Formats: sequence, C-alpha cells, structure tokens
Amino acid sequence: MQLGFFTMPIHPLNKDWRTSLREDREAFLLADELGFTEAYCGEHSTDQAENITSCSLFLATLAHATRRIRLGTGTVNLPNT
Repeated sequence: MQLGFFTMPIHPLNKDWRTSLREDREAFLLADELGFTEAYCGEHSTDQAENITSCSLFLATLAHATRRIRLGTGTVNLPNT
C-alpha cells in the first residue's frame, strides 16, 4: 500500500509563524522517514492561520532534505493584484 498526505497547514493566530513553518517542515520530513510516497501542500496568501504563502518555495526547501517522498503542490494561487 502506498500512503500520501495533503496538508492545509492551519495554525493558531497567536503562534509564532517561524515555529509553524518549522513544524510543517518536520511533518514532511517525518512522512519521508515513515515511508510515505507523496506529500502535497496548499498555500494561502491572505489567510493569517495558514502561513505558507508559496507552496512551491516551501517544497523547494524540502527537496534536499528528503530521500524518497514525492513532493507536490495542492494548490497554486494567483497573486492578488
């Protein structure tokens, strides 16, 4: 059986955004260690509770730290102009 996960990382508004991003990163690294085959991340540029504003950039920071898991974008939102 192959396992994958999608995260829509919602965090408490009073939580430090750096801690939130670190925890989100750790979740992906743990999924790789546990043998998940794929992981997807959403992005929101206007929601304070979801502080990944660019899933592509976030996933790029994981590329060198993961070994087997395939990383993908759950959504890619166009900038609000």
